[in-house]
Amino acid sequence: MGIVQRDSFRISLIAYAGAVIGYLNKLFLFTNFLTTEQVGLANLMITISLIYAQVGALGSRNIILRFFPFFNDPKNQHHGFLFGVMALSLAGFTLATLLFLIFQRPFVMLYGDSSPLLVDYALYLIPLGLATLFFNLFESYLRCLYRNVIPSVTHEVVLRLLVTVSISLFALGVISFPGFVAVYVIAYCLPAVILIGYTAAKGWLQVQPAWPPLLRRLGKIMLVYGLYSLLNNLSTFLLISVDSLMVAGMIDLGVAGGYTTMIFMTSVMLIPYRSMVKVSAPLIAAYWKTRAMGHMEEVYRKATAGNLVVGGLLFLLLWVNLDAIFYFMPDEYQAGRYIFLLLGIGKLFDMGAGLNATILTTSKKYRYDLYFTLGMVGFAIVANLLFIPLWGAEGAAFASMLTLVLFNLVRLIFIYVHFGIQPFEKRQLWVPGLIVVIMAASWQIGMGPNIFTDLALRSLITAVLFLWPVWVLGISKDLNLLVRRHVVRIMNYFRQ
Repeated sequence: MGIVQRDSFRISLIAYAGAVIGYLNKLFLFTNFLTTEQVGLANLMITISLIYAQVGALGSRNIILRFFPFFNDPKNQHHGFLFGVMALSLAGFTLATLLFLIFQRPFVMLYGDSSPLLVDYALYLIPLGLATLFFNLFESYLRCLYRNVIPSVTHEVVLRLLVTVSISLFALGVISFPGFVAVYVIAYCLPAVILIGYTAAKGWLQVQPAWPPLLRRLGKIMLVYGLYSLLNNLSTFLLISVDSLMVAGMIDLGVAGGYTTMIFMTSVMLIPYRSMVKVSAPLIAAYWKTRAMGHMEEVYRKATAGNLVVGGLLFLLLWVNLDAIFYFMPDEYQAGRYIFLLLGIGKLFDMGAGLNATILTTSKKYRYDLYFTLGMVGFAIVANLLFIPLWGAEGAAFASMLTLVLFNLVRLIFIYVHFGIQPFEKRQLWVPGLIVVIMAASWQIGMGPNIFTDLALRSLITAVLFLWPVWVLGISKDLNLLVRRHVVRIMNYFRQ
């Protein structure tokens, strides 16, 4: 757990720094200098490029995480492993691009009336998809080499600063909106270039054509695993993005702009979860290799406990400060209060499920995760078709929450039945109760003399009301230990 604790803590700090920049970009600069339709375009282009990259990768990201431990041999250039996954990815991306161009007409039919701006800039999705594919590939490769920090800094901080530059140029009138879109796309392409350059500078860019015996022996198994991973990853991305895509198609791009902004607001809750997954995935794969189920369950439970505490705190801080956040945004975004609530509940439950996706997709029963995901995608589409006409964007948020809850319950039960491990302890049941009580009590917190004092006062009171019981109850022993260590270091520093 030493690597997990050290790197996940560092990555979380980097992610929070990136979140601050991201909030400045998406909640203040985007909302005040772009129309809601333009915001929807910027956000949905990234969403679609992620799906595009998953199709093109043909599961190479999961292949790296699952099989690299078997190829890890620097003296023999990892037996041609990187060359193999890059060749597979390039072949997949070529096929995905052909499909994208062939299906342009259905795309126009779906979004032409409700979201014409998305159709106008559709070709930008090709370079965005390619850059996303290579960033994901090299990020996974570097994670397997336990180089977690550089990819995180590049994606969380450098990328967000580049986006700040792009929107600032537009806000200052230096570039037009078409120019902004071009610079915005370039900003999202540069992180992949940075990771490739870093890998080459370290001497790890070993892509000489090779077909050694180990690659020939495992190649077919890897390809089958990759194809299942492709379907699973594609289904997963559809699962988490189908609501915003259907809002754009069934309502309009302007409403999608407000909806995706609320999605971004809740995404800060997932920072500790994503950090833990990035660091834990290679360890989980190694534990499957040695069948170290005890160690796996330990990581599983500690991840869940930490995610519940940090995710719960972030959810509460955002909820009690929504009025302060909306103060800096145009009035049309204030309608997103209950969209935020529903999406936040869904994401909190997703975090509480811990590493279930990582455990299942790296196990021999990885195929079942595909079946579950496909079933939930179908459920999500039906739920959105049902609830969007009834409640609009709030209906999409409700469908998203319901889907996430059901999806994680299915995987949790499956993992417990087949592998005998589960991530929960009794004391964690206090967390949802604390959240509900504090949400109810937050209405009684008085307003400060100005917006900044109010934000600080509400945040401080909420943090104390939540963290003190969490500390006393010992809900996350790792977090308690981490706090003790830092308190001791601070005390020792002042004693010197």
